[in-house]
Amino acid sequence: MPTAAPHDLTTLARRLDQVERRVARWRALAAAALVAGAAALSGAAFADRPQPAEIEVRRLAIVDERGATRILLTTEGQDGFIGLTDARGETRAMIQAHPGGARIVLGDGRPRAVLATMSGPDGVARAVVGVGAAGRETLLLTRPDGSPSAVLP
Repeated sequence: MPTAAPHDLTTLARRLDQVERRVARWRALAAAALVAGAAALSGAAFADRPQPAEIEVRRLAIVDERGATRILLTTEGQDGFIGLTDARGETRAMIQAHPGGARIVLGDGRPRAVLATMSGPDGVARAVVGVGAAGRETLLLTRPDGSPSAVLP
């Protein structure tokens, strides 16, 4: 059996690479065409369906890519509750309605309860209302550079 000359093997390898690239391009094009066709068909079918005027649920949980609940709307166990959590599962914002009234809680992750933070257009927290680490109410006003201008108490 005769062996191929080295330049023939190089030529053959180069031509095989070209064929493989062409096949990969055609496969990608066929896949894109298939996805576009399926999207067009499903979109047309969905557009023909009547849209509901109202959706009723007792609990609505919006989850992230890991399946962790990040936004929860519910009436289970209370009159009404909306909660938002961070990536670690800590509740950072909550609106709760109950027979005695309503409460809004916003948290910033520090070891104190922050009820509200108001930021300037630059994103710097300019006013913070909350409960300090010792359990006392607090009000903090800051300058544009973030340094305190007034703190109560």
